[in-house]
Amino acid sequence: MLNDHDQDVLPRCPRLGHELTFGYCRQEAGRKPCRLILNCWWERFDVRSFLQANLPEEVMAGVESAGAAPPPPKVQSLVDLIQQAKERIAVVKPEP
Repeated sequence: MLNDHDQDVLPRCPRLGHELTFGYCRQEAGRKPCRLILNCWWERFDVRSFLQANLPEEVMAGVESAGAAPPPPKVQSLVDLIQQAKERIAVVKPEP
């Protein structure tokens, strides 16, 4: 079942710096797995086989490729976050 390992705990997330559950990592990026999920969880259980059995093929392909790709530049990440925030504010408060 998809949520079998959701309560398993990773002592320290390399991205966030604190303890996280597998359930968080599995749905971290907009309901998609974190790009580091394979690197972080492989010592605790066979995460690759588990995800292959429970995720659609295209999502699993994205997980595989995301872990191999370098992270986006920090400045680009910040620009993207600012743009997303502006879009959320525009939806809540339309411009005059």
